[in-house]
Amino acid sequence: MNQVNAQRLLKPHRKVGATQSVQLTAVIFSILVSAVSSNTFAAQDPHALATQYSQYLTCAVYHRMVAGSFKRQGNGILAAPALDQMNLMITRTKALGAALGNTEADYLSDWSDTLGVMTDQMNRNYDNIRQLKTRYQNRCKALND
Repeated sequence: MNQVNAQRLLKPHRKVGATQSVQLTAVIFSILVSAVSSNTFAAQDPHALATQYSQYLTCAVYHRMVAGSFKRQGNGILAAPALDQMNLMITRTKALGAALGNTEADYLSDWSDTLGVMTDQMNRNYDNIRQLKTRYQNRCKALND
């Protein structure tokens, strides 16, 4: 009979390199987006670009708040995928913002405004994260597909 180390079972495990793989994918994606963004986005309607920018920014903030909620509850291992999604959404948002002529200050201001709206939606209480999941989970999942 094999003995089981109970302490080892209680610790969350993650494959070595999984985060690095996701980060590498995000870097490659951002390089590709920046390489084609000026040509691809230039042909699109500015209103459509602004709508996409808003959607991706909203989902970036949503994923950040979900990750923060998981960390607050002591579920840091569950926060990692949300942070990966946040980084992907930020990359897409910044590419769209650049096509619209936005600066980094514009992006930070938009982030702050969106964060304020979402914080108000959950009554400034991170225990109410379900409010955001109900509103944004399916919308943000659709952007990833």
